[in-house]
Amino acid sequence: MTNSRRVAIVTGSSRGIGRAIALRLAQDGLHVVVNYVSNKSKAQQVVDEITALATSSTTEEPVRAIAVQGSIGNLDEGRRLLNATIREFGRLDVVVLNAGWLVYQSIHEMTEQSYQEATSINVMGPAFFSKMAQPYLAKSTDATTAEEANASNATGRIITISTSLTSLSMVQGSHFLYSMTKGALEQMTRVLAKDKEFGGRGITVNTISPGPIDTESFHAGLDVSHAKFFASLHPQNRLGAADDVAGMVSFLASRDSRWVNGQIIRVNGGMGV
Repeated sequence: MTNSRRVAIVTGSSRGIGRAIALRLAQDGLHVVVNYVSNKSKAQQVVDEITALATSSTTEEPVRAIAVQGSIGNLDEGRRLLNATIREFGRLDVVVLNAGWLVYQSIHEMTEQSYQEATSINVMGPAFFSKMAQPYLAKSTDATTAEEANASNATGRIITISTSLTSLSMVQGSHFLYSMTKGALEQMTRVLAKDKEFGGRGITVNTISPGPIDTESFHAGLDVSHAKFFASLHPQNRLGAADDVAGMVSFLASRDSRWVNGQIIRVNGGMGV
């Protein structure tokens, strides 16, 4: 099915930051592919919320959403996610690589299995999914005629989600494996931004690196005192909200961000400057 609305894939968007991003992009007028690994019911809830937004739409083409299962850490599943998107919507304009491996392990705790799992989800998956998505993103444009279609009118976007731990001096030994793989993701952003088939085709590639965000996954394994401690590190004495990240994604997905490319944007409320 073809359509005139732009289309976004948000990996790991059944809950937390990914959910907030999916809802925000739908509010911005994009069709959204809600990707999940195991929680189908949560993913369907996000789809239903987006559908509810569309019921009040007065446009001829209301915003739509579908849920697609798969982990981009598995290349076959990533390819299936991409194929399902093209089959349903006929185009792809924005890729938000939000899904990530979030387990804190030091170099002493790291095993071959945990290393492979972390790198497959945080590094290999985003790299290969970007490669597979590139031909579709290169066609994304807001030009009204074929003659106008060029890099300056391109609207293809890749947005990855990293962590402020890659730059904070408070990083601990237990952050080794997670920070190492997220650091690789940030370097991928820098290089693709200048690659002739990405940045050279007007596909912007940027990374958002949040500080602590008040989500279910953040609180898992932490007691209340730890959450208060992290909040105290911010000038506003609070944790970030998922919507704080979603707002930056909204900007980076828009045409207004066309000259923002290859940047690592710290969304941490001043926790690290």
